[in-house]
Amino acid sequence: MSQDVLVEQLARRLRRWGLTTPAIAFLEANKPLSFVGSQVLLMLQPVTDLFVAHELTGDLAALLADRNRLEALIAHLETPPDDRQSAIETDTAPPTRQS
Repeated sequence: MSQDVLVEQLARRLRRWGLTTPAIAFLEANKPLSFVGSQVLLMLQPVTDLFVAHELTGDLAALLADRNRLEALIAHLETPPDDRQSAIETDTAPPTRQS
């Protein structure tokens, strides 16, 4: 998977789950340790492969190891979603009952 696609998907999922602010805080606080985290993720890859796809583990480790991609993820989380994405999210909301 392309790193740009991975950044986009992670940002979209974090927004959908309402974890944008905690994710930004966590990434900023742990930015100096991101390379170490990527190496730990690779070391634990045999275990994580039991729960997630093998490619995803490698892609996440590559994302953490590359400071520029990590900055891109943080910047993507800090910018509000575009109007098209907002319109899609409001269209999928359940209808409200009117009395």
